[in-house]
Amino acid sequence: MTTFKTDILRKMLSFSLLVSLALTMLAVGGFSAAADDAQEEKTFGAFKYTVSTDGVCITEYTGEGLADVSIPNTIDDTPVVALGQEAFWYCKELVAVKLPEYLEFIGARAFQGCENLEYAQLPDSVEEIGDAAFDGCTKLAEVTLPSGLLYVGGFAFDGTQYIKKFEGNDSIILSGRHFYKYSGSSDVVNIPEGVQSISSSAFAGNTKLSYVSIPESVLFIGNYAFFNCPNLKSANIPDKVYYMGAYSFGYTSVNADGTGDTVDDFVLYATKGTLGDEYANAYELECKDRKYNPTPDEMPDEEKCVANQVDETKAEGDSRWLGNTNSVVALVIIIVSCTGIIGGLYVYFAVSEKKRKAALKEDKKNLHKGKKSKKK
Repeated sequence: MTTFKTDILRKMLSFSLLVSLALTMLAVGGFSAAADDAQEEKTFGAFKYTVSTDGVCITEYTGEGLADVSIPNTIDDTPVVALGQEAFWYCKELVAVKLPEYLEFIGARAFQGCENLEYAQLPDSVEEIGDAAFDGCTKLAEVTLPSGLLYVGGFAFDGTQYIKKFEGNDSIILSGRHFYKYSGSSDVVNIPEGVQSISSSAFAGNTKLSYVSIPESVLFIGNYAFFNCPNLKSANIPDKVYYMGAYSFGYTSVNADGTGDTVDDFVLYATKGTLGDEYANAYELECKDRKYNPTPDEMPDEEKCVANQVDETKAEGDSRWLGNTNSVVALVIIIVSCTGIIGGLYVYFAVSEKKRKAALKEDKKNLHKGKKSKKK
């Protein structure tokens, strides 16, 4: 069965997918290129698309000269659930885009280089944002991350005004439950409890980092998350982690054939039989049981996570497609403290996510009835 989204459960049960990811260097949540090639590409107005059992994937926008673009919620009574890789790549005329209400996945580089994009309200149904999805959208200042979001890829918002709000902190860039990037200079970093995903390349190339605490709440660790951190000699992988991206730990270089140089004397601490243990075996890293994981004798105070500016008011004037009634629980809970708040949000999101998915499933069921239900 061809699916648009990455089957997370399958990753957990079959480690061969992880090895495949390592060798092909694919990003988490990406679409299978082979699957896309096998599907018939169709045209609807200015959109090219494919259809699978999950719904419609917009593969390319072919329009020119339009500043405001509205992506349809459905095509032929089938919900639009995904934007493929580079679907709007370097559409420099684009200023505002209305995303479909059933959208679940935004592919890698989907809006990369859209330098005039100012408005892109993400519907609550979005679960994954691919690597560099909004990279280089220099005018994108306000982003509301949906409550159901599971993963944000590396460099997803680099080059945007939105990320620049955080960069003066000299430390941790957080958005909701997602650890986006570390930009500080400390050699010891404590990731706050409640964070569920660590973006791809979040710490890549950090030559000072020597210790990082990864909380039990973490489920996703992106590709190259701790790649080329030569002084990071160990990492403790929580038992519940069910996605570890390619070369996320223990490597300082990688070759085209998948081989590479490892960090000297690197040790991964993981419970036997968990994904951390399997990752260590697949990447030929030393693995020890978590209960023997050493910690520094003295831990410095956690760095503050305070945004340079916090705008809690709704946008006034031209509010093109910004009126999402559920957006009050989304992003700009910009974390004022690295403790407490995120933990509380985690509990809230865990409950609300189940309700949202149940409602979405029912909506899709009704939607697929199409014309038949209209006649009744």
